[in-house]
Amino acid sequence: MANIDRAIEQKFNDAKVLAHEGETCRLMGYLEAALVNFNCAIELNPNYAWAIAHRGETYRQMKRYEKALADFSRSLTLKPRHAWTLAHRGASHYKLKYYQDALVDINQAIKLQPNYPWALVYRVNLYIKMERHEEALVDFDRAIAFDETIIPYWPGERGLLLSYLGRHSEAISGCEQGLQQNPTDYITLYTLAVIKTHLQGLAAAQVEIKTTRNILKAIAKQSRNAGVIYRLGGLAALEGDAEQAFNYLQQAIALDNEPLELARRDLAWLNLRDYPRFQSLTYEGG
Repeated sequence: MANIDRAIEQKFNDAKVLAHEGETCRLMGYLEAALVNFNCAIELNPNYAWAIAHRGETYRQMKRYEKALADFSRSLTLKPRHAWTLAHRGASHYKLKYYQDALVDINQAIKLQPNYPWALVYRVNLYIKMERHEEALVDFDRAIAFDETIIPYWPGERGLLLSYLGRHSEAISGCEQGLQQNPTDYITLYTLAVIKTHLQGLAAAQVEIKTTRNILKAIAKQSRNAGVIYRLGGLAALEGDAEQAFNYLQQAIALDNEPLELARRDLAWLNLRDYPRFQSLTYEGG
């Protein structure tokens, strides 16, 4: 009996080592290697909730959302009321457009752990999707109060959210303050250019448009980033260059789904929203 107990203990220890090797691989971006390690760990210990949840997160990062959901749900069966697993299952629901299911999970995660910035950010995204912008702003401010780094270039993102609420002067002021700290923050520059054009006209925003475009083009030379390409399109839209704007938008949507959501709300596209190509692009991806 003692030998059996030792063998079981050794198997569980081996599973733990493999799972933590998998997590190291995941954090370094080696997702296939992470998956191999997690699979081996779970084979040794099928009830290892932590390994199952983190394999789910690996699947989520690989955009294999159905498999991610299955693992998160399996882990929660073994270890209910776990805030991290609930939040990440909610994020998978969000990517699959199961928005109500996502909100249930995220709400439960935040109830269990009220100071959870990552979950708060996902609820911001959900509230924006549901056009519950006041609630989104409350969560946004809570998230950055806990961790300013949780939302990259947050002054611009907050300015965008304020623009949804029609609080344009406040958005401009916040963006200008943010740019004093980081003058090359392209998201905040872009938001400022868009809102300034909307309020004061194209001529008043020429400096911001030129500066933003130069920074975006420099970044685009280094990597194909959907957000960067999207914003180049937004600047073209501001200037009335519909063909170039739509070409950029099409490229951005091919890389990621986020530009779809942005384009539907972004004031930069206000004058192009009735164009058939805009409607086709934003419908096809949505």
